[in-house]
Amino acid sequence: MRIDSQVEPLVREALAAVVARDPARSVVATQTLVDQGDQTFADAVDLCLAVDNHVLLDLYDGPPNLDSIASLADSVVHMEAWADIDRPTAQTFLTALVEQEDPALLLPPADAVEAGFVVGGWLLSAFVPESASWESALDHALDALGSDDWTAESLAVGAGGFAGTIRRVSPSR
Repeated sequence: MRIDSQVEPLVREALAAVVARDPARSVVATQTLVDQGDQTFADAVDLCLAVDNHVLLDLYDGPPNLDSIASLADSVVHMEAWADIDRPTAQTFLTALVEQEDPALLLPPADAVEAGFVVGGWLLSAFVPESASWESALDHALDALGSDDWTAESLAVGAGGFAGTIRRVSPSR
């Protein structure tokens, strides 16, 4: 996956706002993404979903089972209560990642985008070893995604509010 050097810092800031549990900063980061135009916004969402997918699969050494997904959904809703993501949204989002489906086909697109950043920031910060930072976990994911071992497969997104493509990322075989 090619990681755009202009998109990566925007995604990093949106994830940093989640990690900081700062609603105002999160709104500003999301609005900044929107203000960059449809293509940059779509590329940022693509990258966020790719990071989410990579971190989740890395955490479980493969796809988690349904019980683990339910447990993760409960945890993200509890730990990120400031973000007002409900359990069905979190569980649907995580299930979509595991099943390599476009979350925006299963959730309203705005909810899918919000869940992407909230779940991503949470995954990056909640499971990092004590001696590491969430940023090092993000750097690790970005390095892996930027390597030749990963490919992106486009999925069309067609509902209101944002244009473009959400990509699902899977290891190339």
